[in-house]
Amino acid sequence: MPKQNDCRDTTALPLGAVHHSKGTADSIIRRRKVPGNTVILPPTNQPSRSAPLQLAVVGTDTGVGKTRVVGLLVGGLRRLGRQVWVHKPVACGGWDGESAEDARALEPWRGPGQSAQDLCPLQFPEPASPHVAARAAGVAVTFATLLANLERCRPGAAAPHDLVVEGIGGLLVPLTPERQTVADLIVAARLPVVIVTRPHLGTLNHTALTVEAATRRGIRVLGLVLNHHTAVDDSLAVRSAAAELVALTGVPLLATLPFAPHTPDAQGAVDLAAALLERTVASV
Repeated sequence: MPKQNDCRDTTALPLGAVHHSKGTADSIIRRRKVPGNTVILPPTNQPSRSAPLQLAVVGTDTGVGKTRVVGLLVGGLRRLGRQVWVHKPVACGGWDGESAEDARALEPWRGPGQSAQDLCPLQFPEPASPHVAARAAGVAVTFATLLANLERCRPGAAAPHDLVVEGIGGLLVPLTPERQTVADLIVAARLPVVIVTRPHLGTLNHTALTVEAATRRGIRVLGLVLNHHTAVDDSLAVRSAAAELVALTGVPLLATLPFAPHTPDAQGAVDLAAALLERTVASV
């Protein structure tokens, strides 16, 4: 399935192509709604503009739209004047002879001064769990290597950029021969998470399990993004998904994204970035 990259070219959009809200780009918007796209921000204080934002974008499953959300978030942060690095620890499948599909999809979001190696250091041809794909390629991936690769992308005094890490599949996907998981890496890296989920039938169970797996490990969940990663019928399950997910998990809904793989929404990206900046401050 082609990747949805709603905001890849937002910096070049004419003003008439985006939805504008009152105030400057740095203002925090309490609630914004446009057809098919809602971003809700919790009523907290103005976030700090100086501290680098560091978080992971994880999914309830593979293919739910993590890369789309990463693109929106990075695009929004950059429109707010922030420098951002992106990191995906490992990508598998969609092989073109040289690279994996996810790595190619993230390439336009590589940060200033960031190497392609730091963007996605481990790539394997087989579309399988990373520990299986690595084994098929004759590579033994160690947890220490995964963590060291991520740590190399951290902001520092000389490079105070934000860091957005894209997960692989769901939280409990094994990464190493010892079956250390995505969740284990996030815990070791001390990152909060945004959970990308979908509105389809079955999402209540998948999302609740993901939130439970995160919270039991001490991972801070900043919010949910409900992504229409495919076209869906306007069924009762789909219409009620957003409200039910919040009620079931107690986690705020940061954004609902329509199925619009080729329609950039620059202001929507800014709103999502502002929501997460605010949530990280409110959660500390």
